[in-house]
Amino acid sequence: MVAAMGKVEFGRLTEAWKGEASDFTPLLAERLDEIGAAIGVDLVAIGKSEVPTAGGRRIDIVAEGVDGTSFVIENQYGRADHDHLTRGLAYAVAPPRARGLVVIAEEHRDEFRAVAEYLNDLAELDSDKGIKVWLVEARAVRVDDSPWAPLFDTIVRPNSFTANVGAIKRSEGLAAADEFWLRFADDSLRQTVEQIISRWQTLGHGVWFYRNGPATLTARAPVTGGSGQRSVVALYPDGRVGISFSSYAGSSSGIPVPALTTESFRRRANALFGLDGRSVKTGPGWISAARTGDLIAFSTAVAEAYQAEVERLTTNMRDQFEVPDA
Repeated sequence: MVAAMGKVEFGRLTEAWKGEASDFTPLLAERLDEIGAAIGVDLVAIGKSEVPTAGGRRIDIVAEGVDGTSFVIENQYGRADHDHLTRGLAYAVAPPRARGLVVIAEEHRDEFRAVAEYLNDLAELDSDKGIKVWLVEARAVRVDDSPWAPLFDTIVRPNSFTANVGAIKRSEGLAAADEFWLRFADDSLRQTVEQIISRWQTLGHGVWFYRNGPATLTARAPVTGGSGQRSVVALYPDGRVGISFSSYAGSSSGIPVPALTTESFRRRANALFGLDGRSVKTGPGWISAARTGDLIAFSTAVAEAYQAEVERLTTNMRDQFEVPDA
């Protein structure tokens, strides 16, 4: 029996976090992975906030990408103004030049969108001198009485940069996949895992590979900024299975999936995988040809719950912000 869905509520940033500098900026500094997911850049999970500049002003956040380059992040409540945009640009273009500027606000003016697109066009022509700009709109979201979480929607982005990042990620994923298959000591186990992944992809879902880590089955799910991919289960070369309870609860995305966080669901998962209620991984050798059907069925149920939550959030957001006919 599926648990009743909670009520999704959307709110202004000021309803969720009273102080822009005292509450919202520190929250963003702790959630750089979510900002990175929204703009298509891998940001490290530690950022400097309230960074002083030569002119006596302060930049909200300076974050680093995985390659060590810096990204300037300016955030504000309400509609973005000239001060935050120009201050961010001035800091981003000063030596050492930042790789990009991210402006987060509840709303962006049409003229600012035009400026950002113009700067992105220039940056595409001259990547050494240009500055890449992302404009991100943010609002607060929560389910029932859960804590507020930020929801990001990137409305302007440098397309060529995103494409290059995607190509790099695909290359890294291929290398990680090659390394994953070489770690199997049992040919029969490897064949079983290959069959599981093949069946999962045939169902239209995704797989992530990590260097020195598992192959993770993924599915379309609610993430900050819309819908993307979230973990379902992880498969290890020694036959273990990792169950992504933290992903179901929204630990990284900030958006829990109620149907996957009930006690009854946890009991069913514990019984299937032989867990003791505390562990999130099976013992070695759990994966077998005989258990493939049960694993696919469980993973499919998770994917369906993810999809239902995506549809529910989309409907609620449309209803929340729909402008009535005049």
